[in-house]
Amino acid sequence: MQLSVFSDYALRVLMYLAVAGNRQVTVREVAERYRLSRDHVAKVAQFLAREGFVTTARGRSGGMRLARTPVEISIGDVLRRSEAGSGPVECLCDGRVTCAIVSACGLAPLMAEASDAFFASLDARSLADALPRAGAVRRLLGLAA
Repeated sequence: MQLSVFSDYALRVLMYLAVAGNRQVTVREVAERYRLSRDHVAKVAQFLAREGFVTTARGRSGGMRLARTPVEISIGDVLRRSEAGSGPVECLCDGRVTCAIVSACGLAPLMAEASDAFFASLDARSLADALPRAGAVRRLLGLAA
């Protein structure tokens, strides 16, 4: 299963916030450290705030921070929400299905089962599990130890 760039960025933002400590982090900071588009990171930040993974504050000392501890944030939950409406094959996605054999095909239930197993595996993993070497990640991102 291939994740969207949006989901990839969502996980990267959450990982950054986890190693940045409990301080406000700006979209600009995250975008610069990862060398990503500021606009894309801003969209991801809005999504993460709307879904309750981060809290945000406006103004001069504004930014974002994790709304929960890394142990409380399930990777499966993040991906299930960020990948909502998509699937490994067209017939499992939201929207019009154009496949000519959809009415007789047995691939959809197999792919649905695999997708369910993928998410179930990641439901058992937290953001903290994605950072077993948090200190090394912090250094690679240029954050103080």
